Amino acid sequence: MCIDPAKIDRPLETCEALVAEQTAKIRQLEEDLQQQRELCQKLEAQLKAVENAGFSGSATEFDITDDDRIRLIASLEKSQEMYRTLIKHYPNGSVFLFDRDLRYTLVDGQGLAAVGLSKELLEGKTLWEVSPPEDWSLFEAKYRAALAGKENSFEYKYRDRIYSITIAPVKNDREEIFAGMVVTQEITEKKQAEIGLQEIKNQLKIKYQKRTEDLKAANNQLREEIIYRWRAEEALRESQEQLELFFSQSLDGFFFMMLDEPVHWNNTVDKEKVLDYVFANGRVTKANDALIAQYGGTREEFIGRTLYSLLSHNLTGGREIIRQLFDAGRIHIENENRKFDGVPVWVEGDYICIYDSPGRIVGYFGVQRDISDRKKTEAALKESEERFRQLAENIESVFWMVNVQPQEIIYISPAYEKIWGRSCADLYTYGRFFAESLHPEDRERVIANFTKQIESENEIEYRIVRPDGEIRWIRDRAFPIRNQAGKVYRIVGIAEDISEGKQAEKVIRESEERFRQLAENIQDSFWLLSAEFTDLLYLSPAYEQIWGRGREELYAEPLKLLEWVHPEDRHLLEEAMTQVLQGESTSTEYRIFRPDGTIRWLCDRAFPIYDESGKIYRIAGIGEDISDRKCTEARIQAALREKEVLLKEIHHRVKNNMQVISSLLQLQAQYIEDEPTLTLFEESQTRIHSMALIHEQLYQSEHLDRIDLPPYIKNLVANLYQSFGCGNTAIQFNLNLDPIYLNIETAIPCGLIINELVSNSLKYAFAQSLGGEINIEFHKINSQEFQLIIQDNGSGFPAGFDVENADTLGLRLVRMLAYQLEARIAIDIQCGTCYNLIFKELNYRQRI
Repeated sequence: MCIDPAKIDRPLETCEALVAEQTAKIRQLEEDLQQQRELCQKLEAQLKAVENAGFSGSATEFDITDDDRIRLIASLEKSQEMYRTLIKHYPNGSVFLFDRDLRYTLVDGQGLAAVGLSKELLEGKTLWEVSPPEDWSLFEAKYRAALAGKENSFEYKYRDRIYSITIAPVKNDREEIFAGMVVTQEITEKKQAEIGLQEIKNQLKIKYQKRTEDLKAANNQLREEIIYRWRAEEALRESQEQLELFFSQSLDGFFFMMLDEPVHWNNTVDKEKVLDYVFANGRVTKANDALIAQYGGTREEFIGRTLYSLLSHNLTGGREIIRQLFDAGRIHIENENRKFDGVPVWVEGDYICIYDSPGRIVGYFGVQRDISDRKKTEAALKESEERFRQLAENIESVFWMVNVQPQEIIYISPAYEKIWGRSCADLYTYGRFFAESLHPEDRERVIANFTKQIESENEIEYRIVRPDGEIRWIRDRAFPIRNQAGKVYRIVGIAEDISEGKQAEKVIRESEERFRQLAENIQDSFWLLSAEFTDLLYLSPAYEQIWGRGREELYAEPLKLLEWVHPEDRHLLEEAMTQVLQGESTSTEYRIFRPDGTIRWLCDRAFPIYDESGKIYRIAGIGEDISDRKCTEARIQAALREKEVLLKEIHHRVKNNMQVISSLLQLQAQYIEDEPTLTLFEESQTRIHSMALIHEQLYQSEHLDRIDLPPYIKNLVANLYQSFGCGNTAIQFNLNLDPIYLNIETAIPCGLIINELVSNSLKYAFAQSLGGEINIEFHKINSQEFQLIIQDNGSGFPAGFDVENADTLGLRLVRMLAYQLEARIAIDIQCGTCYNLIFKELNYRQRI
C-alpha cells in the first residue's frame, strides 16, 4: 500500500484517525504473516512425510507384495499431489525446493505470477540461472547454510516488491538433510504502511511546531502593524499638504489617471480584456498646470479625458506601455505623444501604479516633462555621428587625423586597436603617436617621411611592433588639409595592415625554395605539363636517372616520351591523359625502354591543376621507378601459388588416408558377426567420411581456409541416407541452408554433430516402412552467431529416456562437440526430436 503525500495535509483533527487506520492495517499484515509462517511449518511437515514415504518404499521394495507396493505407490503419489496443491495455493508468496546442487526441483505458489515468473521457468534451473548476478553470493551462502542445517530468515527486495524469506533445511525421518526449502512472503504493503505511518507522525510534529510559531509571529506582527498604521496616518496628513503645494507649483507635469473600477492584473485574468477596460474607463482626475501646458489645452478639456483619447495616435504602442507598467508596477519611458491640435510632442516620464488593499490596480500616477527640443538636437547629432561612424568604423584600415600646430591627435578609428594592439584612449590621453610603436630599423625613415608629408601626399611602408611582440607591416597613405590661406593645418591618413600580403610573399618564396629542394633531391621524377601537352614546364633531375635520357630532348618535344614506352602499355598512358583532362586523378603502371635496352617499370600518378575560373590549365605528376617492387611481387605470387598447390596436396592426401581408414574398417566389418560391434564399425565409417568430405571440399575449392557449408551438408546427408536409409524411400530431407563459410576448426565439429544426429534419426526415428521428414536448418542469426537446427518428426526417444544423462556414444559425442564449439544446445522432444545449437565461429590462428 502506498501513502499519497498529498493526503498528509489533511486537517489536524483527522490525523489521529489516519494513524489508527494505518496501525490496524499493520496489525492485520502481521497476523497474515504469522498465519503464513504456520503454513510454512505445515508444508515442511508434509515435505518430510513425502520424503519418508519415498524412502520407506525403496527400503522395503523386496519385502512387500505387489498389491502392497501398488497401494504404497498410490499413497505416495496422493501425498505428493496434496503437497503440490498446498504449495500451488500458497497465498501471496511462493515455495521453492532445491537440491544439493542448488537446482530448483519444485516451485509453486500464487506469488510467482505477480513478478512474471512461473514454475515452468524455474523448475530444473539452478540458482545461477534464475537469480540476478549481484545476488548470487547472498543466496548461495544462505542456501549452503540451510543444507548445513541452519535456518535463515531475512528481507529481500526484488524489483519493486519486498519479501520476507525463510530458508530452511529439509530432513527425512532419520534427520538427514536431503534438500532445502525457500518460503517467500510479500510484505510490501506492511513496509509501505510503516513508512507512511512514520511520515504522518513526522508531519504532525512539524505542523504542530509550525502552527505554534506562526501564532506567535502573527501576534507580534499584528501589534507592529497597529503601531505602524497610526504613525503612517499621521505622516500621510503632513505629506498630503506638502505634496499638494509641490504638485501645483512644479515645472514638470503631474497627473492622476484613475479607473472607474479596480482591476486585477495576474495570470488568472484575460489581460487583453483588462486593457480594453483600462483604455475605455481610465480617466485623468487631476493634473497640474505644467502638464496641461504640454498638451496645449485648458483644464476643462484635459480633466476627464480617457486613456484612449490621449493615445489614439498609437494604440498598439500605448497598450504595450500600459502592459509593461502593470507588469512592473512602475516604468520610466520616453514617448512621442500628440497635443490636442495633433502636433507631436516628445515627453520623458515616470509612471507608478496605485493599488488598493486587495492588490487591485485602481489607477496610476505620472510625472513627465517636454523633451521635444532635446530630441531634435539628438536626432541631428546622431545622424551626423552615424555617417562618420559608418565611414570610420567599417573600414579595416586605420583612419587618423592630426593637427600640425600644436601636433596632437584629433581622431583615430577603432581599427587602430586591432592592428596596433594598443588603446585609442592612451593615444588620446597621453598624446603618443605612431613613433613609439615603429620598428627600430624603420623609425628614423618613417619620421623623416612624415615631416615631408606636411607639404605633399605620400605613401610609405613600414613595420610596427605590437605590445605582444608581433611585427606587422603597414602601408600608410597621408593627405595634407589646407586652410583658406593655403597653409597645411591638418593631416589625415589611412594606414592599412599589409602583413598578410607580406607574409604571403614570404611563404611563396619559401614554398618555391622547398619545392625546388624537394623536386631536385627525391628519387621520383616530378613533372609539370601544359593542358595541351605542348609545353613541358618543369622536369626534375631524377628523370635522367630513371629514364637514362637527358631532359633537354623532352623539353623540346614532350610527346616524344610515348616512343620510349613499351608498345603493350602505350595505350594505358594515352587513356590516363584523357582521364586527367576530364578532371580525374590517375595512377598508371607501365614499362619503358632505356637507351641501353633494359626495361623498367614506372608508376606515374597524374592530377589536374585548375585556374581561378575552374578550368584545367596545368597537369602535374610524379613518376616512380617500381621495377624492384614488381620483381618482388612476382616472386611472392610464385611462392603463393606453390603454397596453394602444397596445401591442396595435403588436404588431398588427408582425404585419401581417411578413405583408406574407412575402407579398412569396411573390410574388417565383413568378418564381424556381432551386430552391436558391426554397428560401431559402420558408425565410425560415417564419422570418418564426414571429416574426409571436409578435406575433399578444401582441395577442390579456391579457398583453402574456409568450408562452403551448404554443398558439404548436402553431400554428407546423401551419404548418410545411402548408409542408414535401409531402402526407406518415404523419408524426406528438407534442407534450409544459408550461404555460410566456416573455418576448418569449426566445420569439422559441425559435420560430426550433423553426422551423429541425422544417423540417429535414420536408424531410430522411423519404422521400416514409416515415412517422415528430417529438417536441417543452418542460419547466420547475427554478425557473430550461427544457428544449427536438426529435427525429425519420428517416434522420438523412448519413455523415461534421460537425454541429458544418456551414456550412448553418439549422444556423448554430440555433447563433447557442442562443448568444443562453446555452443548453447536445446533439445525438444515434444514432437519427434529437435536439436537447436547456437554457437560462434572458433577464432584460431590463421594457417595462411
